[in-house]
Formats: sequence, C-alpha cells, structure tokens
Amino acid sequence: MAWTELELQAGLRAGPHRALLPLILQGLMLLTSPCLGGPPQPARTPLSPGQPFLVLWGIPNKACSGRPDPGAFGMEREGRVSMFYEDTLGKYPYYTNQDQPVNGGLPQHTRLDGHLQKTGEDLAAALPSIGYQGLGVLRWGQWSPQWGRNREKQGIYLEGSRALLRTFFPDWTTEEVEKWSQSILMETLWEVRRLRPKALWGVTPYPNCYNSGPAQSLSNYTGRCPAAEMALNDELLWLWKCCSALYPALTLEKLQGGTSGARLYTSNQIREALRVASLAGTAYDLPVFPLVRSVYTSTNTFLSEVDLVNTIGESAAMGAAGVILWEKDQGVLGLYAVNVTTAARLCGVSLCQGRGRCVRRKPESFAYLHLPPSNFAWKRDFQCQWYESLEGAAADEELPKDRGAKDTVVPVYKKCLWNRNS
Repeated sequence: MAWTELELQAGLRAGPHRALLPLILQGLMLLTSPCLGGPPQPARTPLSPGQPFLVLWGIPNKACSGRPDPGAFGMEREGRVSMFYEDTLGKYPYYTNQDQPVNGGLPQHTRLDGHLQKTGEDLAAALPSIGYQGLGVLRWGQWSPQWGRNREKQGIYLEGSRALLRTFFPDWTTEEVEKWSQSILMETLWEVRRLRPKALWGVTPYPNCYNSGPAQSLSNYTGRCPAAEMALNDELLWLWKCCSALYPALTLEKLQGGTSGARLYTSNQIREALRVASLAGTAYDLPVFPLVRSVYTSTNTFLSEVDLVNTIGESAAMGAAGVILWEKDQGVLGLYAVNVTTAARLCGVSLCQGRGRCVRRKPESFAYLHLPPSNFAWKRDFQCQWYESLEGAAADEELPKDRGAKDTVVPVYKKCLWNRNS
C-alpha cells in the first residue's frame, strides 16, 4: 500500500520540529540500535518458567472444536492471552466500516471518566482474578495517536478532526490534536495495569515501521524500515513507557509467500519492535510477542512451512519472548511450534544455563533455533540475553496502590513515567 502524508489544511499547522526530526534521529538510531552487535540488554523473566519462547494460543477453543489440544504441540492453552477489541473494553471512539460513529467516533469526543469507569467494569467481567498473569492485548488500530499516520481509510478521523477544529480551535497545531488520542491510550493502559498489575499490557499493531511500500518490487525489496517511520516510533516513547509488553503484527499476503521478501518484511518488523523494546527505560527490555496471522490475508489459506519459519522462526531466533497465533491452526503449525519451543528451551539451558534466552549474534543471519540441536552451531550463531533478576523485575513492576483523590490534577503525560529508570 502507498503511504502518503495527508496535506494539512489552513488553520492546522504542523510543529516546526517535524520536518527535521527524521534526519536528526536517523543517526542517533543507528548508534543506539540494539541490533548492531554487542550483548543485548537484560530481558524480563519468561512468562512460563524455563521456557524462553512461547507459542501462545490467541484463538477461543470453541472456534477449533475437534482439533488436537494445542498444549500437545508446545502451545500455551487459551487463557494466557486476553484480547480486547474496540467494542469490548471501555468506550473507545471509532467509526464502523459504514462510517458510523461509535462513542462519538473521534478521540476528542471521549469523556475519560466514563471511559475509564466502563473499562474497569469490562475488565472485571473478562478477567475476574486480580492476580491474572497472562497477556493483555488491546487491539485498537482504528486510528493512530500520531496525526500523520492516519492514512487511507483512517483519513475519516483527520477529516472529522479538521471540521471540529475549524469550529472551535482553528489555531491548534497537530501536536495539540494528538494529545486527545494520547490521553485515551495512556489513561487506559494506566488503568488496566493498576487493576491487573501482573498482566503484560500493550496495544497492537504497535510498533509498526511500515516497510511494505509498493515502490519496491520483489526484486529490489530490502525490507528496511524507513528512517522517518523509525523516528515516528521514537516519538511514541510515551506509549512504550505505558506498556509492559509490545505486540507488533505480522501478516503476509499470498504474493509474498515463500519469497525472500517475506523474510525481509517480517525480520525488519521484529527488529524494529526489539529496538523499541529497549527504549522504555526499564531495567530490562520490554518483552515482544508478535501477533502472527497463520493464514495469508487475501486467500485465507494456511501459511506454508517456509512462512512459518519467516514468522515464528524469525521471532524466536531474534529474541522475541513468544508469538500469539490469531487465526486457525493446522498440523504443520503444531509440529513446527513444538520444534521451535523445544529448541529455544534447550539452547537456553545449554548456552545460558537456564538464566537467559538465545538471540542471534547477527540479526540478518539465517541461523534458527531448530531441532535437532547443534551445540556447536548455537554457540557460534547465538548469544545469551540474560534475564533480569526476579527481585529487580518485581521492583520495576510495582505500581501505586491507589491513584488518590488528587490524581485528577496530575498531568497525564507523567502517569506512565513512574518507573525508577525513566
């Protein structure tokens, strides 16, 4: 798809820093990228002890009746992943496919007190246990909190915002408009982390580096994330500080299937997510769990074995904490899942004494965590990303018990900066 910046109309001006920001940050990102060699930063301890890479089942069991138990194939059963959609948590504003507004349609129409009250009610119904220790995924992608990333069908949010601003705030900048969207995401993440502090919370499809532009054909496609998009991801630091995990989305078209372009696309998406995971200022990198769609987008047919390697295999080898499957299952997928999860566990024991996960020394290499095991190859091609100590991790996860009566006067942008290492 062609991603083009929508022009701003008179009366809504971009801040002066936007034009130069990608150029300024490009060099800084190259210097600070965790994928340029050297030992990686510490990782959060695994969700399941002793298992550095998980294949998580994000599909309701009732949708797969009659199929083998996912646990027999090294997949975590239903219940470890909780998905929340635009209509299942709070009063998230959005437009339907028929352009009908729901909850006001625009972020500017959202009453945060009502939204947060409904969020608490919905969360209590979906996850009654305060001690829930799974993944909490907000699948909220109807609009972007960044003005310039509301592209194509998301343009309805720009047009609606422009109409509203022409009437009430004609001199506002794009940055001032973005604060409305930011406050919804920040307040929601703050609330769910307060109510279910042991869960790992994040928003999908973030981060994304939009590296599938049509200007490159299959023959010259590099998969590299554009510097401007990486700079925009850096601007989302406020979001990464509110998350306790990252959930990028990996989807493939049949045309890409089995090609080197498919691997370049997924590898660079994962690489960017891992880079972003190191920015949040915690004592360890945020865990990354790509959402893998197990069928091709346009044909709804299962991914080939090659593309299972391009998605699940790449995620494991590059240092993701696991993947979430959000489509149907098939026999090959189950067999591959048990292969990768077992290899990741054995490598972690062999190279890291069970105190870390195996991560490629060179992110662009073709080294994978596959059976049968090869201690020599693993030692040559992989290094250890050590786990942060349980004591340090627990300290970093601690949240205030009660926001208190004076919480309403605390600037929203400060609420996710509570971490001691911010």
